[in-house]
Amino acid sequence: MSVDRYKQIANGLYKFMEPKIKTSVPTPTEDDYKNGFIVRYFCQRTNDKNGPILEIDSSNYSNINSNKFYTVVSIRWRISGNIEPIYDSNGNIKYKSVQESNRLSIKLVEDSMPNLKLYLPNLLQFHK
Repeated sequence: MSVDRYKQIANGLYKFMEPKIKTSVPTPTEDDYKNGFIVRYFCQRTNDKNGPILEIDSSNYSNINSNKFYTVVSIRWRISGNIEPIYDSNGNIKYKSVQESNRLSIKLVEDSMPNLKLYLPNLLQFHK
């Protein structure tokens, strides 16, 4: 590194452009309830797996997705359906419960964002 470059960095002339992250909690619509799910988006600093997890909207997700300093995930979150599983005549699960579906959605991204389950303790959030 050149001495001039070092001086620029040391004097604060070089600044890292951090994206502006606006948190967003979804508001399901009647169409969402008819579909039975919404897509939820989350981000977290890549170098801090225990750092805060922020819920964001789809446009923020698209903007941050290419930023190597952030890990982003999206999950399909069930908001309608049965709270209890439904079994067939043989005793096998025919339809999973809403809680189990949401638990599995979280589990699918746990390699990328291990503490998401702590951020989403209420597996029936938005359920109707």
